[in-house]
Amino acid sequence: MAYVRGNLAVRPERQQQRTPKYRQTKKTVTRKAALPTREKLLYLLTVLLCATIAFFIISRYAHIYNTNLQVQEMKRTTVALQNEASVLRVEIEKLSDWKRIEQFAKENGLITPEQPLEIEVYKQAGNE
Repeated sequence: MAYVRGNLAVRPERQQQRTPKYRQTKKTVTRKAALPTREKLLYLLTVLLCATIAFFIISRYAHIYNTNLQVQEMKRTTVALQNEASVLRVEIEKLSDWKRIEQFAKENGLITPEQPLEIEVYKQAGNE
């Protein structure tokens, strides 16, 4: 057999293809949702409830924190005002000294009378 591949006369006959013994069919598979809708809503509402409670608690803590800051600021202000008041009290004590007042009056031309003068005060009828 000389030239087999190119010669159609010598070409071996094809073997018929065997049909498979099984048949392919397509089947549609419907998958159920992983969770039912009611259960999803229940979980969603639970998460929202927890988030709401957490937000409420955090906001209360923030309010308490702000209130504490205001109290501390008021305490600092009170201490500063008390210090200023004590300084002013000392200054009042210095300025209300009778010797200093008398010396200041003499420097500005006040003379003390040798005899005390009597001053008469009358009550007015409308001013009781």
